[in-house]
Amino acid sequence: MKINELARRLDVTPRAIRFYEEKGLLHPVYGENGYRYYTEEDAWRLQAIAAFRELGFSVGGIAKLLQYADRGDQESFRHYLELQRAVLVSQWVEWKHVLAAMDKLIGKSAERRPLALDDLFGLAASMKRLKSTRSSWEDRWDYDGLAEQFDRSGGEQSASPVGFMASAADYERALSFTGQWLAPRPGEAGLDIGAGTGTLAGRLQQAGARMSAVEQSRQMLVRCRNNYPDVQAKLGNFLALPFLEAEFDFAATHFAFHHLNEEQQTLALEEMDRVLKPHGRIVITALMFEHKEAQEARMNELRLAGRQELLTGLSQRFPADRSKIIGWFRRHDYITVQQQLNDWVHMVYAVRKH
Repeated sequence: MKINELARRLDVTPRAIRFYEEKGLLHPVYGENGYRYYTEEDAWRLQAIAAFRELGFSVGGIAKLLQYADRGDQESFRHYLELQRAVLVSQWVEWKHVLAAMDKLIGKSAERRPLALDDLFGLAASMKRLKSTRSSWEDRWDYDGLAEQFDRSGGEQSASPVGFMASAADYERALSFTGQWLAPRPGEAGLDIGAGTGTLAGRLQQAGARMSAVEQSRQMLVRCRNNYPDVQAKLGNFLALPFLEAEFDFAATHFAFHHLNEEQQTLALEEMDRVLKPHGRIVITALMFEHKEAQEARMNELRLAGRQELLTGLSQRFPADRSKIIGWFRRHDYITVQQQLNDWVHMVYAVRKH
């Protein structure tokens, strides 16, 4: 096919075809007369390019996807698509907060009084903090590098960066409590957040639940899918769960919540609440302390005992204030139960009243 024929066939302009050629996405053959000639393969690539453009991909992003497809690298192709989806979900969640802020402004303007600049500045500052909180998370523990070791151990906490705070027995007790508290009924939809290689998701699936999993580490995600192919595993994190509202009967997170700072933990609770159905259940297992005074007392005990390795490990994480978590749940109409496994590992079970 010549360029005009290809353009008519696929309803694109010759100019667009030449642009994609300049960017290295198409590779026509040039005849002796200088005309470009395109094959059916070129037509397929052009259709793919047009489809990706409709989905919002940049030309550079499309080039990467086509390179992966040309090499037959399906894993990288899928991962790149998931990265783009995760970005869209994060933007979507952020826009929901923007809309909520706009509704507040509209509500205040409906009160028929001059808008106080303090109100406007306060909303703007709040949005700025939310954006910063969502974007500031990073994997400082190299979970991609730990995936193989973590998988060999069956996911036992002793193989992870917080193994110094939780024995294999604690890890197993937490799994057992989670299963007992959630008690999945056959066919219920469940979500495992920060799923690692899928140990918790796999157990809850064996109990009869239809499980989904969210994990930010590419290598952990690959191993989770290999271990439990029937679990719907998606790339993502606590701060922008890649699901719509009210999709799950329950959600659980196992030794991952303490990778978020206090502000991020609040956002994570909001996200779990968002994806939960009425009367849904949540279980959080993480490094925690009962309240601020208890944390300070335990840290002082470690200093006096010279336990520098524990102090260093704790300084790299964010043990949650259990009293604040329970307070958040109660303010949002949940009933809560808590269980302490050792000095630092706690569990919180929450059931939505409505």
